[in-house]
Amino acid sequence: MIQEVQTEHTLLVKGPSRVRLLEGKIEVFGKVFVPEKNELESTIIIPSANNYPLYALEPSKLEIITSNKDNIQIVEENTISKEWIKIKDTVIGIIRKNEEKKPIKLMVLGLSSGKTTLIKYLANNLFNEGFKASFLDSDLGQQLLYLPTTLNIGEIKENIVSSADIKTEDTIFIGSTFPKANFKFIVSHSCNDLINNFQSTHKDSDIILIDSDGWIRTEAGIIYKNFFIDTVDPDILIVFHDDSIEELEAIEKNASKSKKRKILFLKEQNNYFYDKDKEERRFLRQSQFAKVLENFRKISIPLDDIKFIKAGYDLEEDKIIESDIDIRNLITLPYHYVIIALLTEDSKLIRIGLLFVINLEKNYILLFSDLNFKEQSKVKKILLGSLRLSIKGNHQGYLYL
Repeated sequence: MIQEVQTEHTLLVKGPSRVRLLEGKIEVFGKVFVPEKNELESTIIIPSANNYPLYALEPSKLEIITSNKDNIQIVEENTISKEWIKIKDTVIGIIRKNEEKKPIKLMVLGLSSGKTTLIKYLANNLFNEGFKASFLDSDLGQQLLYLPTTLNIGEIKENIVSSADIKTEDTIFIGSTFPKANFKFIVSHSCNDLINNFQSTHKDSDIILIDSDGWIRTEAGIIYKNFFIDTVDPDILIVFHDDSIEELEAIEKNASKSKKRKILFLKEQNNYFYDKDKEERRFLRQSQFAKVLENFRKISIPLDDIKFIKAGYDLEEDKIIESDIDIRNLITLPYHYVIIALLTEDSKLIRIGLLFVINLEKNYILLFSDLNFKEQSKVKKILLGSLRLSIKGNHQGYLYL
């Protein structure tokens, strides 16, 4: 269908849909589109369980392919609020005044919808201003950059609309889609390690944008977010504030203890945000697993002296630790199809995979991974996750260690 959009109106398009700009100029999360000879450059793919705002900078005409006409809505205003624009301008001003050699760390905090959208909006506007930004995704269950159960960081080298527009440069495997128990401490320290390692190789970076999950509404959620903020120590904290959420107020109070930290509040409710339900989040997670796992294959490698380990947290030392797992105990548990990380002797990540079979008698391990032949000899440790998956990315249960 052909849809015309007037200047300063927004076309909201829910996925799965495909939109091609035929005439005019539109903006999506701060990225500007104009008609191009190359059709792909003026085409926007909206995935399932997503809602993209196409704001008309001038009278525009678009070709839309979608399964349901209800996926399209015209809004007679910009769905990016003045509050967002003000925060964007504030962040740009802080970067320009930053005289330190280290990049600014900016974290977005909130219960659910809007955080990743804001990250995209800020990223595009910062890119347009010529700043060098990067993106750290700390949401284990809804990873934008790579596989759920991992943490990832990557430089923003172009305007971004979808996850395909950012490539991960460093990954840490956690093995769970939720930071339960000691994982909340492991995730916090791992994110800090990703930032420090990234800074050492990207000394000209201006800002690191940190996305977070929406786990807030429990006492454990408060402990997690407080520990994360204390550990990662963001210079700027943007909060989707809600007076009805007492837990959020407790986190804000703890975050405000740092005198050098700038806290920016978003208090206006945006009715145009698309809040994914549990089923949609589960679908997106399974889709992301399937996308990565489709490149995996069955691989048999010698067991030899490979150690099986699990990650833990030492409260007294405040650090991540590794514990050996007795393989004879492991094979008595439902370990089949558990997600794993294949590591070097010094615990550097080589590849991720699924553990199929441990055969002690014949001294081999059957895996499902994209591990290549040269990498096989480097595998000295296997870090066990807790999530068990089918080769299509469907949830199969858990491994409890």
